Amino acid sequence: MLGLGNSIIGGAALEEFTVDTIPGLVTWLKADTGITETSGGSGVVARWTDQTGSADWVSNTSSKQPALVGSGVDTYLDFDGSDRLYQKDPSWNTSDDGFDFDFPHDQFDELNVGGSAGLSIFAVVFLDTSNTLNKLFQEAHFVDDGVPGSGFTQRTDIAGTITFNTGGTEDSFTVGGISGSASAFHLGTAVQDELPLNTKILISLEYAGGTNGEITVRKNGVDFTMSSNNTVTAGLISLAELGLGFKGRMYEVISVNGKVSSGTRSDVESYLIGRHSIS
Repeated sequence: MLGLGNSIIGGAALEEFTVDTIPGLVTWLKADTGITETSGGSGVVARWTDQTGSADWVSNTSSKQPALVGSGVDTYLDFDGSDRLYQKDPSWNTSDDGFDFDFPHDQFDELNVGGSAGLSIFAVVFLDTSNTLNKLFQEAHFVDDGVPGSGFTQRTDIAGTITFNTGGTEDSFTVGGISGSASAFHLGTAVQDELPLNTKILISLEYAGGTNGEITVRKNGVDFTMSSNNTVTAGLISLAELGLGFKGRMYEVISVNGKVSSGTRSDVESYLIGRHSIS
């Protein structure tokens, strides 16, 4: 008997789609897998292990750690706007390695590599606050300025942001990198039509890359026509902070270096919509 998602063409079985086979896969976070709590049963997240195996997303500051809620596939991380997780190499230790923004263990997801690869991001989320810049990912890291006794300085050689903006008049979606950023709007529609509050949704955000590459957005597998500021020359997009400014729930997040094919996009959306019972 074939497994779920398999089919037969010309007598040959097609393999079931799995996320880890996506070309260019950079990040895969599942709230029901790879969570380390601050202590057993605390419901507070110290580490979220990336299913790609390349890095972890961590915090050791109690006031900035998201809550873990639910069970099974209904599990989610609840971010309150000030919570955030930083990407670190897997050897980073939440007890021994100092501040969670300590740079020796920093890791960065690189999207739109070469300035032309583009990107694809798929996020199952539940947004609960209007007029909020819900920063799914951004870059916010520091370097030692070399002066004894002085503080760290913000890095300026890398940049990146992926934001879902629940607007007061129109919702928008920001894509930014080292060369520039743009917030693409869907004009002429009801407020929060793109990003409805208090419901689980799948947002698929894609960027074509290159010069004046197009930003495209889908909700629950359906296209939106972005009618303003929908192109950008972003350059390299470096992302290493998750959730700062985000208000709501994260269930599952997938990011890819490159704009995936329409077939792969359909596979990813079908997987996420089915797994998370999105209607």
